[in-house]
Amino acid sequence: MPSRYMKPISTFLLLILGTNLLLADRIHFNDGRPPKEGKVMLETPGLLELKWEKRPGIFQTDRYLKTNIERVEIDTKEDIQFRNMGKLVPTPDRLTPEDYQRRIAKCTAFLDIFPNGAHAPKAQIILESLQQEYKKATAGGLKLDNKWIKPEARERDAYAIDAGMEYSDMLAAKDSSSLMMTMRHFEKISSDFAASENYAKARETAIDTLKTYGPILQRQVGQVQFKRQDRERARATLPANVRAQNKAAQDRADADYLKRVGRETNELKTKWLSLNEYHSDPMRKVLNSVKNTLTALEKEAPAEKETFASSLHRDAWDAARSGDIETGEEILKQLKSLKIPVRYLERLEEALTPPEEPEPEPEPQPEPQPEPQPEPEPEPEPEPEPKPEPKPGPKDGEDPAPNTASPADASPQEAKPKGGSKTQVVLVIVLVLVILGALAAALLGKKKK
Repeated sequence: MPSRYMKPISTFLLLILGTNLLLADRIHFNDGRPPKEGKVMLETPGLLELKWEKRPGIFQTDRYLKTNIERVEIDTKEDIQFRNMGKLVPTPDRLTPEDYQRRIAKCTAFLDIFPNGAHAPKAQIILESLQQEYKKATAGGLKLDNKWIKPEARERDAYAIDAGMEYSDMLAAKDSSSLMMTMRHFEKISSDFAASENYAKARETAIDTLKTYGPILQRQVGQVQFKRQDRERARATLPANVRAQNKAAQDRADADYLKRVGRETNELKTKWLSLNEYHSDPMRKVLNSVKNTLTALEKEAPAEKETFASSLHRDAWDAARSGDIETGEEILKQLKSLKIPVRYLERLEEALTPPEEPEPEPEPQPEPQPEPQPEPEPEPEPEPEPKPEPKPGPKDGEDPAPNTASPADASPQEAKPKGGSKTQVVLVIVLVLVILGALAAALLGKKKK
C-alpha cells in the first residue's frame, strides 16, 4: 500500500497509541508478589513511589521499600507505543483486506516515528508478515482455522465455506448468551444456506435458543411498566433545572432507539429486534416471533433424502473448469431449484458460458493490378495557314489607298459592308426622293409667279 495513503492514518493512530502513558513502568518484587504496573512518580535511595490505576479513571499512589524490589522497568515512549500496538500477529481468521490495511497502518505509523528504535526490527518483521497476508486476502484467499484457502478453492467451495462460517458465528453468539444475535445468524442460514449440511445443526441450535429466549422475554415484558415508573421517580428527585435536562436526554434516547428499531425492520428485514427495557412493543413483537418460529421449527420434518447444494456447487465448478459445459449446466439447474442466493450462481454461469469464437478474418485478397493505360496519341501537327494573295498595287499615277490593311487585319466591325443593312439603304433612298420632291415643288412655284 503506498505510504502516501498511510501517513494521514499514522498520525491518528499514534495519538491513540500514546493515550495509556501512565501504565508505562513495572515494579518486580523479590517477595513473591506479582509485578505492579503504573508510573514511577518519585524515587529515593530507600523507597519508590508508584501511581497506578485502581479502577478505570481512578488512580492511587503507593510507596514501596527498595529492599522489597527486585528491579524496576522504566518504559520509554517507544516501549509504550510498541506494547500498545497490540497483538498484530498472529492474525485471527477471516480478516478482510480492510482489516489488514488498518493493522498495516498501525505498524507503519510506529516505524515512521521510530525508524531506528530498539523495536524497529521487530516492527519491520510484523509489517512484512502483514503485507504478505494482505496480498493473499486481496487476491481472494481466506484464512480459516489458521490455514489459508487459495482463491481457486475459495471460489469452488464458496457456498460450503460461507455456510460453515455463518453457523460458527451462530454458535459463538449462543456461547456468549447473545440470544438475539444467535437468532439473526439462524435467520441468515435459513434464508441463504437452507440447502447446506449446516442447516440441520443450526435448526437444533435455534430450537434450544428459542426455548431459553421465550421465558426471558416474557419476564422482561412484565417489568417494562415498573422500569418506567422507577425512571420517573428518579427524575422527580432531581433539581428542577436538572430534571428538564434529564427528561430531554431520555426523550432523545427513546427516539434514537425507535429509529434503530425502524431501520432493523425496514432495512435489515429482521424480526429479531434490539430490545430496550423501557419499550414493551418491540419486546412483544419479538416474543411473538419466538413462539411462531419455535412452533414452525418443531413441526419441520427433515426430508428423507436431502440434496445438499455444497457438493453440487463444487461439482459444477469442477465441470466448468474441465470444459464439461453440458454437465455444468445440468448441475446449475439443480442449484437454481434449491434456491441458493444469486451471488453464487452468477459467477458459475459466467464460468459455464463458452467464450464467443471470434469471426475468422477474411483472407487477404490480392491487390488488383492496375490496367495498363493506353499510350497517348500524338497530337496532329498544326496545318500551315494559307498565305494571303497579294493585292494588285496602285496603278501609275494613283495614290495608294488610305487603308492598306488586309481584311484579315481588320476588326470584325470593319469587315462588315459599309452600306449597312438593306433597311438603311431603303431609308436613304426615301430621304433622297423627299428632298428632290421638295426642290421640284419649290421651282414650280417660282415659275408661276
